[in-house]
Amino acid sequence: MKQINGCGERAAAPYPGMVYWDYNWRKKGGSARMIEISKRERFYQQEYCGCVYSLRDSNLHRKAQGRDLIKLGVKYYGDEDDE
Repeated sequence: MKQINGCGERAAAPYPGMVYWDYNWRKKGGSARMIEISKRERFYQQEYCGCVYSLRDSNLHRKAQGRDLIKLGVKYYGDEDDE
């Protein structure tokens, strides 16, 4: 977490008024709250880490398991509630 927080602080530093929150969102119900906010705001739900290698490997694994491949830009939090 120390390395991640350092990166976040450096990324926010050049922008006046931007604050990096070094809060562990997974503690004290933070994960559930994250899902709640993500659904309410309909955030994009990325199914892999974001790099091309992860997308490739995730899709290879899905294909081997007989699952649908990841489609970019189509899955959002809350979509499953619409079904």
